[in-house]
Amino acid sequence: MRMGFSKLLPALVALEVMLPAAAAADVVCPEGYAPFSITYDLMFRAMAVDLELTRYPSVGPFSLETCKAILGDDPPPSVRAIDAERIDFAHLFILGSIRYRAERHHRADDLPSLFGGMTFRPAKNFGAFAILSLDRARALDPAYTGKKYRGLAGETALAALSYTGNKVTVTLGRLRPVWGPRPVNLILSETADPLDLLAASYRTGRLAFHFLFARLDKSRPDSLDRIRFPDYAFNDNRYLAAHRLDLRLHRRLRIGITETILFGGEGRSPELYYLNPLQIFHGVQMNEKTDDNTIVGFDVTALPGWGTVLYGQAIIDDFQLDDKSQGDQEPDEWGLMAGLFRAGRMRSWLPDLRLEYVRLTNRTYHQVYPRNRYLYHNKPLGHPLGPDADSVALTARFWPDRIMWIECELAYCRYGQGSLHASWDEPWMAVTGDYDEPFPTGVVEKTTAVALRAGGFLPLAGYAANHLFFSVDAGWKDIKNRDNVAGRSAGTAWFDFTLTWMGFADIGLE
Repeated sequence: MRMGFSKLLPALVALEVMLPAAAAADVVCPEGYAPFSITYDLMFRAMAVDLELTRYPSVGPFSLETCKAILGDDPPPSVRAIDAERIDFAHLFILGSIRYRAERHHRADDLPSLFGGMTFRPAKNFGAFAILSLDRARALDPAYTGKKYRGLAGETALAALSYTGNKVTVTLGRLRPVWGPRPVNLILSETADPLDLLAASYRTGRLAFHFLFARLDKSRPDSLDRIRFPDYAFNDNRYLAAHRLDLRLHRRLRIGITETILFGGEGRSPELYYLNPLQIFHGVQMNEKTDDNTIVGFDVTALPGWGTVLYGQAIIDDFQLDDKSQGDQEPDEWGLMAGLFRAGRMRSWLPDLRLEYVRLTNRTYHQVYPRNRYLYHNKPLGHPLGPDADSVALTARFWPDRIMWIECELAYCRYGQGSLHASWDEPWMAVTGDYDEPFPTGVVEKTTAVALRAGGFLPLAGYAANHLFFSVDAGWKDIKNRDNVAGRSAGTAWFDFTLTWMGFADIGLE
């Protein structure tokens, strides 16, 4: 179904009339970019210290108004750098970064980047922003599939128009949605590329409901897919629809229920039943007899005491209820994330501590049809760990200043031979009767890593304090059975340093 602009415009006008007015429009704080991540870290910490779940919503990105309301009159300089505080003023900003990355046995890279954009509030209830980028590191990323210009990846990184009412928010554009208790989670993670989407949220009291619809990129079949489907051109239209219900059962306890569906096909348009946020997608798929990919998720955030956060998330990709045929021997596909956070003290040697475990079984996010794989631009939409893997990490973070941190992390990861980029296999069809497989599968790669990181705004006076952001990431990792080859071991060290300058100015349009 297609809707022309002539039909869409009256709907938007009606929406403005029907929805209640808000204090300000929803210009967002970008997710997944280093100078802005400190804002999300401070808000998560505020939730733990203030024992108030509303300090850190479970769906992002957060609006700048939300960030300022929670962090007070002195938010990080990165918030002020992109905040269009005055109506009918275009707020222009630029972020220029120099980055140096080195790793043992690899050539060092100089990775400059330039981000420039504008935030604008044309009216009380509307906000708009756009960020353009030129990025050397993105051009070198094997997952990047776009054009390159003189060794740089150039694109519109983020761009959106939002309407904000007292209870309703509607957004159209390119954003990086995050749905879960942490920015990196199992459903929609900040490590995925931004999506071109239409999103809406409704909030009232203890309840919040969210919906989004996004168009994804084309299928990316491997060689075995082309053999399995010899008559298929793989010129698929791919879409993602998702809805989520958040409920605060108590001031210190919040649960969330999410359902996503990834669907598509050659020449396929989005069906209205997947654009209905109140439909149960999996039930529709069963009744319509379509072969799409649904994932159901559940997450919880609890605040048992001062400075303590318990959080968890579980997803079910495929679960076998029947035992009638050999195909029903397919192993269950699910994921789990569980974490504990304990706040320390600002400006002291008592650190924040975080312990987190993540597990994704083999073939989670995967599917026989390339169009239904939980990938966008060759990267997982969910957790970057990917299927057939688990990890445990312990992090200690010190805050020598409110806008600067230093942390040490110890992590252990296991990777089986399954992967979202591996060919789909069905070994249970090659046996008779019950089928079982170990976790992780095959020869298991085992990685132990220790990292030292720091980031924030330089503790200098005057101009530099509000315009210079730095980040450092250095460490060592030891790898056993590298690339899932038995007996192949390796150790490697890395060093990554970035310095970012931020400039901004308001320009009146009247």
